[in-house]
Amino acid sequence: MDKDIFYISVFLLAVGISAQLVWYFLAKVPCPGTGEQPQLLGASCSPSATVASLQEIQNVSGLIMMFGFIFLPIGLFKDGLPIPGPGAKIFLGVLLVVIVGLTMTIVLTIPVSAKMAPAVPCGAPQKGTTVYVCMMTETSGPPYGFSPVNITVVIGVNNTVQWSNNGGTTHTSTSLPGQAESWNSGDLNVGQTFTFIFSTAGTYNYECTIHPFMRGVVTVLSK
Repeated sequence: MDKDIFYISVFLLAVGISAQLVWYFLAKVPCPGTGEQPQLLGASCSPSATVASLQEIQNVSGLIMMFGFIFLPIGLFKDGLPIPGPGAKIFLGVLLVVIVGLTMTIVLTIPVSAKMAPAVPCGAPQKGTTVYVCMMTETSGPPYGFSPVNITVVIGVNNTVQWSNNGGTTHTSTSLPGQAESWNSGDLNVGQTFTFIFSTAGTYNYECTIHPFMRGVVTVLSK
């Protein structure tokens, strides 16, 4: 066992996992006083800059974890297979559980990724009455946020709007306060949908309360 390489691998794993946790939790923390996403790596609180910063953290930390996993067996088995003591057995057992867990997570998320493509084009009317809005994220590729951002519907023609979560995380469709009509989808997991029928003409602004930089507009016209 090469202790230097082993300690380096443990350090890399700790840094990578910690950065992944930072990426996960900061993705949901708003900028103080702005209601937008956090400022990361010198980026301003804007949708594109925030997504790029979060993606950079995820990519870099993923590479660090990969090198940690590569160096770990080198450090453990450089001088041949060691006879593990009680502490080493516990460590190897935990490591095995982590590896199996990561593998299962990847396997389970493959079907979810395959479902990210919308069943109908974003913004397309289906059966003449429903307009579809897709919720997209950095994991599903551009565009980010609601797609399309602006839609126009006509009462009695296509005034039913359905939001479909085609992204890689939970979203909501929530109207901003002070408007003629209001709605709140609640948390929509990947693959879930929410439908709202508009009955009053006007312009309606809405957002994802989990990711406030995701905003859209529905313009409702009288027939």
